[in-house]
Amino acid sequence: GSGAEVIPFIKTYVNLPAAIGFTALYSKLCDRMEQKDVFYACTIPFLLFFVAFAFVIFPNVGALHPHAFVDKIALALPEGFGAPLAIVRNWSFALFYVMAEMWGSVVASLLFWSFANEVTTVDEAKKYYPLFGLGA
Repeated sequence: GSGAEVIPFIKTYVNLPAAIGFTALYSKLCDRMEQKDVFYACTIPFLLFFVAFAFVIFPNVGALHPHAFVDKIALALPEGFGAPLAIVRNWSFALFYVMAEMWGSVVASLLFWSFANEVTTVDEAKKYYPLFGLGA
């Protein structure tokens, strides 16, 4: 199958390494760039991907997904490879899932709190962070 049953596999073997890799990249960006530039360097690639997905990848999914290739490989592999093969078979949807998961983590959390730390003093943080936490 290529449905919801592959989500745990994607979360463990695709999303987790992507999050770890992004953390390393974010750390390097913070060392070398201003906070404003880090924000743009993190959000623009996501936005470009979502635009490309909507206007290029999704409309051409039939031509981009390697169904025949995966069918051929599946004959040579044990049944336990069903989830990785489903991810390869529908790579664009798996990539969209990972990017959407990362968007929530990166933009809604990491970049928000980085910005909040940049613009608030310690006294303001003690007063307002609990309110921010309720909204986060």
